[in-house]
Amino acid sequence: MHFSEQLEVPAPLADAWAFIWDAPRLAGCLPGCVGVEEIETGKSYRARFEDHVGPYKVHFDLDIQVKETEPLKRVRIQASVRDARLGITQRVDLTGALKEAGTAGTALAVEADIEVLGKVATLGQFVVKRKAQEVVKQFARNIEAELRPAPTDNSAGGNHA
Repeated sequence: MHFSEQLEVPAPLADAWAFIWDAPRLAGCLPGCVGVEEIETGKSYRARFEDHVGPYKVHFDLDIQVKETEPLKRVRIQASVRDARLGITQRVDLTGALKEAGTAGTALAVEADIEVLGKVATLGQFVVKRKAQEVVKQFARNIEAELRPAPTDNSAGGNHA
């Protein structure tokens, strides 16, 4: 299954690139991710997920390998999980490409190829594809929200407790 999302974040390119390498912050944007462990900085991570897919409640550790980087431009990762208990095998090949957009923004293109095998796959391609698409879209929205600058209160004489 192939998915792609395009978004523009209100952050300079250098800030968006730094965000991608801040594993705990980035993991916080992934739906279902409840923790991340850095195995080797910039190269290898393990993320813990808990989620529902159809009638199944799934818990798994996703092994993440950084395969390619082009600083300030592109990163490609591969992630995989094999859970013998649930009979699930999943592989994700994800590429994030960044480029400047406007004076202080960054365009981010996310391309993901996802393969799911095992019990969860027996729910049917439609259910699995819908869930995967929902996760990719929510991930993109969460990144956009995380990189949006905090609102500033410029009103004079605001509330004082």
